[in-house]
Amino acid sequence: MINEAIKLEFKGRVRELRFGIGPSRILCRDRGITVSEMHTISINELIQDIICASLEFECYINEQPVDFNKWEVYQWINDLDQETFQSIFEVFIKTRTVGQSVYDVYMKNLSQADGEAPDEKKNKRGMI
Repeated sequence: MINEAIKLEFKGRVRELRFGIGPSRILCRDRGITVSEMHTISINELIQDIICASLEFECYINEQPVDFNKWEVYQWINDLDQETFQSIFEVFIKTRTVGQSVYDVYMKNLSQADGEAPDEKKNKRGMI
């Protein structure tokens, strides 16, 4: 597992987002699932929840109180610019938080999603 992190400001403090065993355990605890069941979560929900878990994990390892809730994190994610979100996603992918088999499934789904632009699909059906 690659141990990479990214530093970002959230709620007025620079925090270090990292992915791995700690955040994965927090995510599983919060969802009531096992690590082997993480592949059942959609990629969008997984990314949102693993970011929440990573921020919570960062509080724990720095012995600071968790000073946010998941809804604040979701709004923060929603407000991120595309470049910052892409940087977070790249660290997540490099870490391979979810294990090789789940990683392969997500990468397959992402490549299928990136296949054709919506306009190209529409035109193939004879629509303009």
